[in-house]
Amino acid sequence: MFKEWVQATPPPAWVLEPLVRECGLHPLVAGILHRRGYETPEDVHRFLQVKLAGLRNPFELRHMAEAVQIVIDALKSARRIVILGDYDVDGITGTTLLLEFFEACGCKNLDFFIPNRLEHGYGLTAKSAEVLLSMNPEVVITVDNGITAAAEVEQLQASGITTVITDHHLPGAELSGGIVVNPNHPECPYPFKKLSGCGVALKLALGVRKVLREQGWWTTDRPEPNLLDSMDLAALGTIADVVPLVDENRIMVQFGLQVMNSKPRPGVTAMRSLRKTDKVVARTVGFQFAPLLNASGRLKDASLGVELLRCQDDESARIIVAELNRTNEERRSVEAEMREAAFRIAATQRDRHSFVITHPEFHEGVNGIVAARLVDRYHKPTIILSQNGDSLKGSARSIPELHVKQALESCADLLDRFGGHAAAAGCSLSLARLDEFSARFEAFCRATLPELPTPKLEIEGALDDSAISDQLVEQLEWLQPFGEGNPEPFFVVQAPDHEFQTMKERHVKWKLNGSVDIIGWNLAEAFEQQPPSQLAVTLGFNEYRGRRSVQMLIQEVQA
Repeated sequence: MFKEWVQATPPPAWVLEPLVRECGLHPLVAGILHRRGYETPEDVHRFLQVKLAGLRNPFELRHMAEAVQIVIDALKSARRIVILGDYDVDGITGTTLLLEFFEACGCKNLDFFIPNRLEHGYGLTAKSAEVLLSMNPEVVITVDNGITAAAEVEQLQASGITTVITDHHLPGAELSGGIVVNPNHPECPYPFKKLSGCGVALKLALGVRKVLREQGWWTTDRPEPNLLDSMDLAALGTIADVVPLVDENRIMVQFGLQVMNSKPRPGVTAMRSLRKTDKVVARTVGFQFAPLLNASGRLKDASLGVELLRCQDDESARIIVAELNRTNEERRSVEAEMREAAFRIAATQRDRHSFVITHPEFHEGVNGIVAARLVDRYHKPTIILSQNGDSLKGSARSIPELHVKQALESCADLLDRFGGHAAAAGCSLSLARLDEFSARFEAFCRATLPELPTPKLEIEGALDDSAISDQLVEQLEWLQPFGEGNPEPFFVVQAPDHEFQTMKERHVKWKLNGSVDIIGWNLAEAFEQQPPSQLAVTLGFNEYRGRRSVQMLIQEVQA
């Protein structure tokens, strides 16, 4: 879909001068940081100098003290703890983190349960509660789910099971009772609302560790765990769940990536080996590791992801990764068929401001991916629904201009269940209500967006040959990790007037000043048909055989 290029207006030089002088920043980098809200040297230093001390006190979270006490009482009295995690990467990593931490605390009576998407549904459902009851827990702790499971929490508590909800999803009209640790709970004063589910689980572990330290729990035989070693899990969950990589999330991801590169666990080593990854960055996690870990939860059993992350030897990890890779290839095949069918149906609904698309052959585990593909192509809120008899289950993806959970709330009386965030959500309903739901959802989208917006590509500035330097690229790398809330900066350059080279008949390459490469992957055919006039690029270093050179990667073009 055509994107409108919006070039940022640089702040006046006098505004940036303190950042350039006191922080030693390149003016372009100073401008980027200023536009992102880091307006003083102190702001910039806090952003760039990432420290674990920047993590807030976990006890600022509502009900954290109560949750910590429940865990400690269970540890000391050897009560049976069962962790209920979500089947996505955020839930898998949070579950793994708590399992490892509780074991380090000396817990012997411990188990976990990851619901099967197709058999049990998402999170703490009636079917999941039945499984939990059969596992005879005395304490149930949820990870990345449970904020809306009021009836199920009541059922567990009525059976004598103490329940702790750790979640980060937005609450609905009906809230879970009991102990709920969630920064987005309406009564929670925690200032940073964008933690991932795994991030909340880490906060619980930090709180328990602190109190146990004060109580003298840690000994030579039971040493205090270094939760820095768990930051790789927090980073995996945080990046995969596409929460903003700012504030505490930036800290977790920065240190988590360091762990994955310096002392990776066998599961990470196996994923790196499969993808032939030398250095793990946020993009590696988001586009290579997360699809592997998600694959089992989409089509099969997500507990395999927990098994991989808890694996203690390289050979076992390689076997599991090979299985996950086969499942991911199966997912790709299913996705391709669903995507083709969804695009055909969408083509018949071009006059709508939203898409609500279902098909008898759609697979529930791939709905969200296909919805995201339609949003990328059409820039419209989209819901993809799979059918199971008279029931429908769907995943919604949205655009920045529309809060999709609010859209679902406008249809709440038609839905059996729903939940999520501004950009992504899930829902279920009966097939008989599909037409009314589709019409109501469309009406909300039209009322919210009378004119469909054009997607925008934010450009940080224009570059000419003289502006490109090692210093600029080095300082751009200081801004990593890139992701949601902290996007990689895009720059515009004029397409060189000399002819490009073709690599392997598919890729294009220009050389600037004999040292800077402009690379365009899979663009040779398009450029031969219509050469571009302007290029939107990202900047980085290419390191090859011990030599480092500046490289531009083409992300978008204009004719």
